[in-house]
Amino acid sequence: MLLSLAPLGDVHQVKAIWAGDKVKNALEEAGITVDCELVVVLRPCEDSLIVRVKDKRIAISGALARKIIV
Repeated sequence: MLLSLAPLGDVHQVKAIWAGDKVKNALEEAGITVDCELVVVLRPCEDSLIVRVKDKRIAISGALARKIIV
């Protein structure tokens, strides 16, 4: 399932990231890697979301969320 379609409040495990190396490296620096767990905590706009990874909250655009498989 795409991260952009994931329900709020549930714990999801990242299965794959369909993006280039530059984007993958930026996500890794933010703590989002394959096999990490995250929770969608808020959808402030129609095309963005906020996720909790470990002890951090990270804003993700809808376009990027469609490249993360959970």
